[in-house]
Amino acid sequence: MNRLLREALVTSDHYYLSTKNAWKHYLEQGRKMDHVIRPEIYHSWKSSKEMGVDPFQSRINEIISEQALYSRLAQNERLLSFVEPKMSTFTDLLSESKTMLSIVDKHGTILQSNGDEMTLKMANRLNIMCGGTWSEQSAGTNAVGVALRTKQPAQVLFSEHFCEKNHEWFCAATPIVEPFTNELLGIVNIAGMSAKSKNAIELVIAEANHLATVFINELYAHTLRDNLFLTSVVEGVDDAVIIVDSQQRIVQKNQKANDQNIQSLQPFLGISKLLGEVLWKGKRITNEWVQNANSDLHYKCSIFPVTFQEEQLGAVVFLKEQISMRCSKNDNPPVKKSSNSLSVRYTFDDLIGQSPTFKKAVKKAEKAATIDTTLFLAGETGTGKEMFAQAIHHASARSERPFVAVNCGAIPQSLFESELSGYAPGAFTGAKSKGSPGKFELANGGTIFLDEIGEMPLDMQVHLLRILEERVVTRIGGEKAIPIDVRVIAATHKNLIEAVEKGEFREDLLYRLHVIPLTIPPLRERGVDILNLIHYYTTKLSSQFHKRHIKIDDQAMWHLSQYKWPGNVRELINVVKQTLFNMEGNKLSVFDLPDRIVNAVENEWNMEKEHIQQALMRTNGNVTNAANLLGISRSTMYRRLKQHQLDQA
Repeated sequence: MNRLLREALVTSDHYYLSTKNAWKHYLEQGRKMDHVIRPEIYHSWKSSKEMGVDPFQSRINEIISEQALYSRLAQNERLLSFVEPKMSTFTDLLSESKTMLSIVDKHGTILQSNGDEMTLKMANRLNIMCGGTWSEQSAGTNAVGVALRTKQPAQVLFSEHFCEKNHEWFCAATPIVEPFTNELLGIVNIAGMSAKSKNAIELVIAEANHLATVFINELYAHTLRDNLFLTSVVEGVDDAVIIVDSQQRIVQKNQKANDQNIQSLQPFLGISKLLGEVLWKGKRITNEWVQNANSDLHYKCSIFPVTFQEEQLGAVVFLKEQISMRCSKNDNPPVKKSSNSLSVRYTFDDLIGQSPTFKKAVKKAEKAATIDTTLFLAGETGTGKEMFAQAIHHASARSERPFVAVNCGAIPQSLFESELSGYAPGAFTGAKSKGSPGKFELANGGTIFLDEIGEMPLDMQVHLLRILEERVVTRIGGEKAIPIDVRVIAATHKNLIEAVEKGEFREDLLYRLHVIPLTIPPLRERGVDILNLIHYYTTKLSSQFHKRHIKIDDQAMWHLSQYKWPGNVRELINVVKQTLFNMEGNKLSVFDLPDRIVNAVENEWNMEKEHIQQALMRTNGNVTNAANLLGISRSTMYRRLKQHQLDQA
């Protein structure tokens, strides 16, 4: 604690008057009074003035919309899940000290506030409430704004605030940072009015620091659980390990990296591009070769994303030096072995998503790739079943052999048998003179992907079942039984159990295919993946429409996040293309979205509002009973009441 802050606590009345005079002097003269104002406060005053903040404004300037706040709450769901259980333990403290506690996101926007009722009311008059953005640009010098800029704890007392309306307030803000990458996740802020008491202010500062420390400790444990490879950094490995933040800046290194004097990753040719793939797409990079331009050494490089709330906060880089591969700059680097797989474009690196449901599906698929048995993929149209199938094949022991896809819903019934089994020379009029192999022969040694298996005619299901049981095919018009060694991956969007009950699908074939089932979640169940995919495909496809640096406004993003996406990822890609075509300039607004998206979201929004109103009427305004009637939690009910601007009664 520096001298001036200690003076503020010990002689708060005197400090209040001296800082008030110093504030007036700065506004009039543009200079600070020596030995009165703390350097960090003066620096913030200068910044506030340069940004054009009005020192006499009556409230903060920036309030995000209800729709944008809803998106922010969803994006910070994990952070708030750490906070909410702790809030109740501070109720008495906040009430006795006449203070309020706020959780603020990394942009400075208040997500949640609790505390003394009168203090909360006074704060609301200044727009210190959910949705209010408490940055230096919006509110001038304040503890949250200073902590946002410095990523360090900050205290701003009374007349140290740049805006006069805040001179009765004191506040203490402590940043919540990711423990490995040092990325800012949010801020804990405790504030109150007119408590010119040393004990009260010291208590507020101590509790803000304590609460942030509790959150960071929980984050540490959570990050290790979600990013298990980080235990290598903690426990020690033989590789040089470097942790970078989202801007590719080194924030931590292990001893091996220090021993090798790795000060920067810039000399490692190609590593910046690999990091971009990890930080933007959430990919995992394993065993890629990079070369140190300074030493001509080659390294095996693996990179893993560090994530929180489905956002890439940084990455962990593992570098294993290959001593035997020292070479001149003219030598060629090791060449990665290519796959002979037919038609394989996708690997696990192309499966983009960080939501728990999607990560669970990917993890199960990675496990399935190591087991050579039949796999059954279930998922709605457009969820990416073939991408999963190709990724599994690419990671399997059969990756050097063919991958053959068969769309069972696109083959005429009369051609099914020849497509699967092939035909012999002269088998029928128009047949090729040398005959033709079927899909199972073409896939021999590799993987056959039977897409939309639920569309296969019943008589062909018998034929397929025989192939799977006997592991041989006989071409039409031929007599020779041809042994086949293939892995079968089947997929459908249908409920095959219902199809069996209706007599549309053979039960024995279902059991033959349903060895390892894997369900790919629909996009509407993947939470923040929707926003990440929108950003990803907007960036990826923008050049096709001669656009760069696309910005998506909050209203458009809210509509896109609320839409149910019945066509899943395939539909999302098409919507992004339509929107880029409709855009004028580089800002994507709600007016650029297809009408069906906007209409669907707004109709559902109005319908939800009507259902809430009906539930409240049926329960005489009892929020808990209305929530039970709607099948949602009480806290969700309160949030939706606020979103729809509905009274409880």
